[in-house]
Amino acid sequence: MKAVAIEGKCQLKLIETEPPQATDSKLLIKVERTGICGSDIHMWHNGVPVGLIMGHEFGGTIADPGPAKDMFKVGDRVTALPVNPCMECKYCKRQLYAACVKYMDDAPGISTPGAYAEYMLANPLMVRKLPDGMTMEEGAMVEPAAVALRAVHLGNVQPGDRVLVVGAGIIGLLCAAWARISGAAYVALSELNPVRREKALAFGDVDEVFDAGDPKLQKKLLTRTDGGFDKTFECAGPAPAVQSAIGATGYGGTVVLVGVNYDLVPIYTMRVNMREIMIKGSYGYSPDEFDTSIDYIARKVLKTDRFVDDIVGLEDLQKAFERLDDPKGDAVKIMVKP
Repeated sequence: MKAVAIEGKCQLKLIETEPPQATDSKLLIKVERTGICGSDIHMWHNGVPVGLIMGHEFGGTIADPGPAKDMFKVGDRVTALPVNPCMECKYCKRQLYAACVKYMDDAPGISTPGAYAEYMLANPLMVRKLPDGMTMEEGAMVEPAAVALRAVHLGNVQPGDRVLVVGAGIIGLLCAAWARISGAAYVALSELNPVRREKALAFGDVDEVFDAGDPKLQKKLLTRTDGGFDKTFECAGPAPAVQSAIGATGYGGTVVLVGVNYDLVPIYTMRVNMREIMIKGSYGYSPDEFDTSIDYIARKVLKTDRFVDDIVGLEDLQKAFERLDDPKGDAVKIMVKP
């Protein structure tokens, strides 16, 4: 089968490899659509692990139900959680699934071969059927939607809240959408890229956009909200974005850190103290949040097709990564049709 693997830093390679076979613990999925995730871009930048077939946001059909013949049949339209929480440890029982030591064990596209391929294996317990009428593109949007839903749940967005989203990547846009669904009265978004600002406004979930590079941004945000936002979602990662998110949050507000950043970030802790701001991290999602995302997308309450800029073949995946990595580019979400 055809697949795409990491070859080195910022390098992908189209390969021919033997298709996987269902096992006594895994079923086989024919991949129909795969979304390119920001975490894939990070792994691509690092160029490791060499040889890994990435891809963990996908929709497909059952090619061989393997050990799950009582749950699935050939042709069933599915997606899957690319994680494996044990559901039994103290963390899983507290719904802190990402803390489970098995969460990333055997995770498709992350630690084992994933969905940048024609076929892939998955844990039957993590596989979910797609409702009738749900497209494969929508199936591939469930995973990022669940990431954003987790963040909005942790932020506890309530009707009437004033919400700021920092960063107009796909997770930021989905956070804005979930915040609106949750009843936020005002949703603002800050972003460096002017094209992405325009797109965010056009999608309809955001009331107002701000230039993240504006030296007067902080003053404008505080003035616009009469002292700061109730809930802020940092979905970009870089230190200035984190600092801006905290600085724009009002008294008693909550900041949820969703963006990826492996560096130390200096913050004014006294500002956090005096405003009694709560800072939370968000990582992954629960099975319930994944299932909720399927339901909301299937019922078109959360509309995700609008975010898809392009669909490419495996042979064009390298160019798609480069396009998404361009800080001045226009793309938000690109999907692959293996």
